[in-house]
Amino acid sequence: MEKTQEDSIGILKTIWKKNETGVWASHDLKGIDLKPREGFTKDYFKIENEITLMTQSPGEIMNFFATFGTTEFLVRQSIVPIVAWNDDDAEIRTIGTGFFISASGLLMTAAHVLRDPVDENYTSVTYVDKNLHRLGENLHFGILLPANPAMANAPFEMHPVMREAKWFMCPFEWTTHWGKNVESPLLHQKPEFKLDLDVAVCKVAEQSLIGPYQPLNIGLHNLKVGDRAVAIGYPEMRNIRRGGDDYQPELVVSVGSVTNILADNMTEKQNTTPGPNFEFNAKIPGKMSGSPILVGGGIITKGVVSRSWQDENHASGCLIAPIMNLPIVGEKSLVDMIKAGEEGIAQIMGVGL
Repeated sequence: MEKTQEDSIGILKTIWKKNETGVWASHDLKGIDLKPREGFTKDYFKIENEITLMTQSPGEIMNFFATFGTTEFLVRQSIVPIVAWNDDDAEIRTIGTGFFISASGLLMTAAHVLRDPVDENYTSVTYVDKNLHRLGENLHFGILLPANPAMANAPFEMHPVMREAKWFMCPFEWTTHWGKNVESPLLHQKPEFKLDLDVAVCKVAEQSLIGPYQPLNIGLHNLKVGDRAVAIGYPEMRNIRRGGDDYQPELVVSVGSVTNILADNMTEKQNTTPGPNFEFNAKIPGKMSGSPILVGGGIITKGVVSRSWQDENHASGCLIAPIMNLPIVGEKSLVDMIKAGEEGIAQIMGVGL
C-alpha cells in the first residue's frame, strides 16, 4: 500500500552558517523522514537508520561532520539529553530531553526538568529575594551531543578531541523559566516555588569544534483538536559514569493526536500542567519531559512535553506560542530575536503549519 502524506512522519531542519560579517545566515533546508525500525509500531518506535546528507554544499560550515550520517545521528543533533551534575559526583544525571531552537545555542525544555536538582535534593537552594533563588555553586547543567563516528578515520588533520569523541558535553551558560515563590502560612516553612509555565529557555555555550547547532523550527502558529502530535525524545535514560562511559541514549518517536486545548489554563486551572497547554493521546515514558512536539505536518514545533499518565496514552504539552513574546535576554523576546536575525532562528510562514 502506498504511504500517504498523512502517514509520513518527518522533521524539517534549517542548516546555518555565519556569513563574512559574522551574521547568522540560512545555508540549506532539509527534511528528514522518520520511519519505524523493524519490530515497532507506527505509533511508538525507534528510528530506522538511513544515511542522509543534510546539504549538497557544506561550504564553510565549521563542522561538516554534523551534516551527514544516519537518521538517528542527524535528529540527535537537534534533540538532545539534558544532564546535571555536581563537581564531585561519580555520575552525570540524565534528567530529561531538550531541543535547539537557534543556531547560536538557544535550547528549549520543560521547566520542571531544570527543577530536578531541587526536587531530588542533590543541590542546595539559597533564597535571595521573593522571586530569586540561587542553586548550589557546584551544580552544572548541560546537554550531550553525539559525535560522528566518521571523524575517527577522517583522512585529514583535525583536533585530537574530535577524533576520539563519542559525544560532546556542552554546558549551559544560563537558563530562564517563569514562576514565583509562594509564601507558606506556616512560619517555619520556606516559600515554595510554583511554575507559571512549564517551559524553559537555556543557552548552550558555543563550541568552536562543533560549530553551528541545528535547531528545530518554532513560531507563532496555532493548533487545533485532531492535529497529529509527534513527540521525539529519550525515554528511560540511565545515568552516565564520569570518566569513560560511551553510553548512547536512543530516541523514540511517539505519535498521537491533539485531544484538548487549554489556552487559558493559567487562570482557569483546568489541569495540573502549568500554563497554557494541550493534551494529546500518545505514550510518553519518563525522561521524555522537555521533548519537542511537532504538530500537524511536522514543520513547526508547537509544544514541549510536560506531563504524562503512567501506562496510559495520555500526556500534556505546554504551548510554545504564548512564551514567544516574553522577555528572555534583557528585554528581548524570541519574536524580537527572530525579527533581528541575530541568533539563527528560522522565520517559517505559510498555511497548514
